Amino acid sequence: MGNLAPDLAGAGGRYDAGQLRLRIANAATLTPDTIMPSYFVTEGLTRVARPYAGKPLLDGQQIEDVIAFLLTLKEAP
Repeated sequence: MGNLAPDLAGAGGRYDAGQLRLRIANAATLTPDTIMPSYFVTEGLTRVARPYAGKPLLDGQQIEDVIAFLLTLKEAP
């Protein structure tokens, strides 16, 4: 057991919508060795299960919905 992801508490206070969008759509642009999946980019990926090859995990509206939620998380606990 361990932590594989950053704490999302206060994410809306640390990042603006554009920064969150970039991290969700393709975190590898910021951190090339990240283990975070690309939720929108479909090209140049490795180790993608066949049913998901060429398909984004989230569509554009779903990504915008996640961003809207994360922006509400202004304060860390």
